[in-house]
Amino acid sequence: MKKVLSFILVLGILSGAFSVCAFADTEVLSVYSSDRIHEGSVRMTAHRGFSQLAPENTLPSFRLAGEYGFWGAECDTSPTSDGVWVIMHDDTVDRTTDGEGKVGELTFEEISSLTIDCGNNVEDYPGTKVPTLTEYLDICKEYGMHPVIEIKPCTDVESLDSLASLLLSRDEKDMFIIISFGKDICARIKQLMPETPVYLLIGGAAGDDFPEGIRFCLKNRLDGIDFATVWGWEMVLRTQLAGLKTMVWTPDDIETVEKYYLWGVRDFTTNCLTPSEPEGGFHQPSIRNLSDFFYYMIIMLQSVFIR
Repeated sequence: MKKVLSFILVLGILSGAFSVCAFADTEVLSVYSSDRIHEGSVRMTAHRGFSQLAPENTLPSFRLAGEYGFWGAECDTSPTSDGVWVIMHDDTVDRTTDGEGKVGELTFEEISSLTIDCGNNVEDYPGTKVPTLTEYLDICKEYGMHPVIEIKPCTDVESLDSLASLLLSRDEKDMFIIISFGKDICARIKQLMPETPVYLLIGGAAGDDFPEGIRFCLKNRLDGIDFATVWGWEMVLRTQLAGLKTMVWTPDDIETVEKYYLWGVRDFTTNCLTPSEPEGGFHQPSIRNLSDFFYYMIIMLQSVFIR
């Protein structure tokens, strides 16, 4: 049976190589410009907010994500030296602000005095400050977006108790997704918030071990893997067969989204592709060409023969 599945899979991939993709020549490209992706069938998350149009991880970028109708807005967070959770991608404030120093070694008052001076169209947003996690959550709630919260690996596991308390106190706590590269962080936050989806982030570095990541997720009852687009169909399939959910970052062109969509991925974190509506339910796409036929044959066979 495995040989039959492998043969069908190879045929599906070969036929997919000859698929023709549709594109739209627009200033801001919607993922639904593709004729292979059905309206409302994917969940689009804005990477660090809509960072294509405003500086990353700022209140303007999160508001733009809401205005453009993203399903979710991703952010990066870690605590200050006095325990305030702030939004910042790097371990230091050097790259994106007019200050210097490590986030975890600065007080909230010190970080509050800094101004964002780097990012797309930064000149249009003078005086922008480093936001707190609470401010970010308030904007997500205002627009009905799902908060996709990346906990930075520099975070001490002991500080996660305060993060869990903050998140669980929110009315919209059922909408959260938590992601992290830190395995200890993922395991601990899942213990503290067992009802919240937690995904292990896997990048594209040579030392990254995808199979070990799958084993770790299963052992610690994580919900899925959020992986970089350098990984191919083999790892997507292995993740799905393990019963884990899949998210992908950061496809910024329709060809890449179409490829992973064909492989069954429905959650995408992007810098620039937009959804066409704020919310959309999942539905089974129709079979449009030979590659689609082979892919859905594989999924059907998996559900029957592989347990």
